[in-house]
Amino acid sequence: MNASKLIRQIQELAIEHGVSLDDLNVNFRYDLNSDVHNIRHVFEDLYDEETNTTLTSISLLSTDEEF
Repeated sequence: MNASKLIRQIQELAIEHGVSLDDLNVNFRYDLNSDVHNIRHVFEDLYDEETNTTLTSISLLSTDEEF
């Protein structure tokens, strides 16, 4: 999923339920039956293969121990 699609879906959910983005927590589940993992940090993940300078992906982390 790209970042704009993720942001758009979060915004649509907030509007649909009449809440602000500040009222929503972001969690992660592997599937509908798995445990909830709270997202605590957004981390730079991968860069382009040719120059290794252009950010191409991010990861949502459930821990912020290293930050």
